[in-house]
Amino acid sequence: MTTATLGQRFFASWYPGFMSRVERAGQADLRRAQLSRASGRTLEIGAGDGLSVAHYPDGLDELVLLEPNPALRARLTTRADTRTGPVTVVDGDAHRLDFPAASFDTVTASLVFCSVRDPARALREVHRVLRPGGRFLFHEHVRGTGLRAGVQDVLTPLQRRLADGCHANRDFERLLAAADFDIEDIAHTRMPTMMPTIVPLVVGTARRR
Repeated sequence: MTTATLGQRFFASWYPGFMSRVERAGQADLRRAQLSRASGRTLEIGAGDGLSVAHYPDGLDELVLLEPNPALRARLTTRADTRTGPVTVVDGDAHRLDFPAASFDTVTASLVFCSVRDPARALREVHRVLRPGGRFLFHEHVRGTGLRAGVQDVLTPLQRRLADGCHANRDFERLLAAADFDIEDIAHTRMPTMMPTIVPLVVGTARRR
């Protein structure tokens, strides 16, 4: 088992509490609606401390929860133990998913692509492990427009240090449009928080061609 870095431990010390407040303010409803579409064998990349676990539907063939931060993975395991049905918690890297090609019916990601080093490569890995016709369920904060985009650009260097690599100004929509997916639906909404850099959200579904 890997040892958490100082940055990972710091992030794990404040992020779960912050996100729990955001969830109570309405984010949980967005997460529940997104994850209700999961089916078959499902992989979540960057599962964090497991806020998503309770929102997956019953009857999945298997739920695999990947989390690279050891300080969050312990909490994730505790939440995973509350589910019935096959659940596996694993370490791993979104850039090199340790699964065979076409081995999942669903892949999900919630507030993950802001922090991966190479999001285009991670999207290629999502595509690779999905079976043809499989669904990618995404729920990501994104680059805003106008003044907000400028604020994100200015604050991203600080946010990367405080939030384990989070790029507030990452244009996830552009990256997804360039990947080899068919976008089925995408909703533009807002995260219920006063933190200005992460307010714009996109929630939607894409299919592997």
